[in-house]
Amino acid sequence: MKSIVIYGGGMAGTFLAKKLCQSFAVTLVDSNEYFEIPMATPRSMVDANFAEQAIIPFKHALPKVQHIQGHLMQLNPDYSGVVRLKTGQEMQLHADVSVIATGSHFSNSLVRGQSQTKLQRQNFYQDFSKAIEKAQNIVLVGGGPIGVEIAGEINDLYPHKIITIIESKTRLVSGTTAKVSDYIQQDFKRRGIRVFTNTQLVQASHPKDTVCTEAGVAMTADGQQIAYDLLMWCIGGHANTTYLQAHFADLLNSRAQVQVENTLQVKHHPRLFALGDITDLAENKMAWHINGQIPVAAHNIRCLLEDKPHALKTYKAKTNNPMMAITLGRQKGVVYLPIVGMINIPLITRMAKASHMLVPKYRKELGL
Repeated sequence: MKSIVIYGGGMAGTFLAKKLCQSFAVTLVDSNEYFEIPMATPRSMVDANFAEQAIIPFKHALPKVQHIQGHLMQLNPDYSGVVRLKTGQEMQLHADVSVIATGSHFSNSLVRGQSQTKLQRQNFYQDFSKAIEKAQNIVLVGGGPIGVEIAGEINDLYPHKIITIIESKTRLVSGTTAKVSDYIQQDFKRRGIRVFTNTQLVQASHPKDTVCTEAGVAMTADGQQIAYDLLMWCIGGHANTTYLQAHFADLLNSRAQVQVENTLQVKHHPRLFALGDITDLAENKMAWHINGQIPVAAHNIRCLLEDKPHALKTYKAKTNNPMMAITLGRQKGVVYLPIVGMINIPLITRMAKASHMLVPKYRKELGL
């Protein structure tokens, strides 16, 4: 069988492996032993039991895929990968086609665990949910989708806690429309969640790599001092592409993202594909858009391995597309769809995402 190595077991890597493993020998490299449905993370933080269905060991999610638990340290000119295993040993992987889908690197393990088992990730959520329960004053740094959804989840369960969001941009969730941002801000105002936009955090008692903090003070650029019992860094990550620096640095843009063709092949390297957060595609780095990349990449990889290079498909980046679904707790949320516009009817937003965080959908796609 022709072989494929996929580096990265997030949304892009996991579901691409699922599509290709029936016909090819697929190896997936990821530091964790599990795939975690990322939409569930905000709820798992406050309700650790919710994580049980959202964290799926690769051996269950992808039984026909060989999983190697390790980090990609370097990609060589022949597209072979130097992987450091959990044991500390290194191995080199070769394949007919290689795929890099290594996602974003975050300052701490709040959004994505590293080198963990399912049990370790569940224990993390148990500890963190207890930290939230104990804290009275909670500060969230970052008002993007993650920060907003976490704030909604905490307020749902603990309406009397003092929650503060510090966002450096002029509005919350800047990747969607101003109308959606205004709706979220007004909803938070009614619920007593404090929001400081256009506000830069300049100093805090705990660094970004801290997860479960003790009491401290956050200071903003305009001199405000905000006391907290728990500080949560909800800022976005940056492209996880350091393994390309040795031999493919010329393929990276100023944000360390990989330049790709509209076929999702890395520029000038037809047997190397890139998907997800690490690409230079001009679109929001969201699961909805990654879902569009996966079938194109799967088709094109299949064409290459079956010697049909003339039949490649193209992917059109969703540039300036404000499509987004944001939960504001278990009971409601807000969805923006092109043409349709903003939807904030609780019954619809609960059915769309808020009641289940898309866990049943993705478990079903994995055959579970």
